[in-house]
Amino acid sequence: MTEEQLSLLKSSIDQVVEIETAADGRHLAQILFVFDEGETPDVFYVKVGEGPEGEFVPEGKSGCSVLLSEIVAVRPRQG
Repeated sequence: MTEEQLSLLKSSIDQVVEIETAADGRHLAQILFVFDEGETPDVFYVKVGEGPEGEFVPEGKSGCSVLLSEIVAVRPRQG
């Protein structure tokens, strides 16, 4: 992840972005919190999908926590 992508991640709290992780590939994520200090910097988010009317619908019943080092890329949501 580049510094520009980290900046996008930090500025996208409560917004939806596309995240690509080493383990899960690409998916849409509503960013809840970015912690970029200490030994285990990570991001907390909810995986979302697009509903029939363009709204975002949570996938699953819980959020995700991923180490920043596991994020391959962060992109603005397309569409």
